[in-house]
Amino acid sequence: MNKDKAKESAMCDEADIANDQVELNRMAAIEACRQRPGIIPKGSCWFCDEGLPLGQKFCDRDCAADFEAEQAAMVRNGRSAGHELSVD
Repeated sequence: MNKDKAKESAMCDEADIANDQVELNRMAAIEACRQRPGIIPKGSCWFCDEGLPLGQKFCDRDCAADFEAEQAAMVRNGRSAGHELSVD
């Protein structure tokens, strides 16, 4: 009976270690995304190319959302996004 408890305890320890590693990897991936440079204003909307005032990246939230969706679709389809920068 003690062998079973020791084996169960070892399995829990292994599961805890694996879970901790998964959490560390997740946190590292989130931090890597935060460190990526964002797109910079270019004088026109990044989605529809309509002219914009200085400092603005998109016409509105719809263009920003459409841009993000388009970039995500490109990545899902195995193509490189038009650029490797985040919207933030």
